Amino acid sequence: MRRLYLALVMVLALSIAPDAARKVRVVTTTNDLKWAAEQIGGDRVEVVALMHPLQNPHTVQPRPSFVVQLNRADLLIRIGLDYEETWLPPLVEESRNPKIRRGGIGDVDASIGIPLLEIPQGRVTREQGEVHIWGNPHYWLDPENMKIIAQNIAEGLKRVDPAGASVYERNLRRLEQEMDNLLDETLKLAAPLRGEKFVAYHTTWSYLANRYGFRIIGYLEPKPGIPPSASHLADLILRMRQEKVKVIVKEPFYENRIPNMVAQRTGAKVVELCPTVGGEKGTETYPKLMRHILAKLVNAVKEAK
Repeated sequence: MRRLYLALVMVLALSIAPDAARKVRVVTTTNDLKWAAEQIGGDRVEVVALMHPLQNPHTVQPRPSFVVQLNRADLLIRIGLDYEETWLPPLVEESRNPKIRRGGIGDVDASIGIPLLEIPQGRVTREQGEVHIWGNPHYWLDPENMKIIAQNIAEGLKRVDPAGASVYERNLRRLEQEMDNLLDETLKLAAPLRGEKFVAYHTTWSYLANRYGFRIIGYLEPKPGIPPSASHLADLILRMRQEKVKVIVKEPFYENRIPNMVAQRTGAKVVELCPTVGGEKGTETYPKLMRHILAKLVNAVKEAK
């Protein structure tokens, strides 16, 4: 009887040990969220990002592996608003994982509490292009907003792993201090950008411009996601000449022909910037990404003068 009892105890221990000992499985939509989740979760989490850092977020092609990862996830962290709306909800439903459905214990909308920019006023229609109906979702390019993202992630981790709450709180406090230090550092680094004027391809850089005091006076896209017409480009070129804009910012996943043509006709320089952690060499962490982006812009402004 004693041997049978010991055997049953061993079987029970083996059956529950992997779940008790395993790490919290976290799926994020972007590499920026992956970095933040790893900072907060530490050794208690394993994190995978669905999107490649050089991928256009508006043209994500779902893969079968996404469903597998979502099915296994304890926590899903998304940019929110309508950033992933065209591709993520169907995958969540297909994964048959109730924890990560909207409002589930493992659902983290990283945008909660973010002071949003560019919230559309009035009725939004398809004719307005890829307008984000709840506001611009590229909010992570501001260290103050990264603190809010981290707070949302910490709350989500505490929900699915209450035993690690003290670890998550401690890591959150450390990350908040790191972001305060990063903001102080980057405000000094970006001082030459204050008051400068840029043209961009897409509305990716609004939060960066708002934090560091430069202006984006026009876009190559007449409306988000809408290809530029000849008349739009002619008006933009005229305005760039009038306002002496010398820098055009574009992401790696947008084509080069139109930015290069506008640059030739205005004397401006095209600066290619990836807005996501890991998209360029030397941007493997969020602090490195912010320093890299701002240093590139500062160098472009100095070369234009």
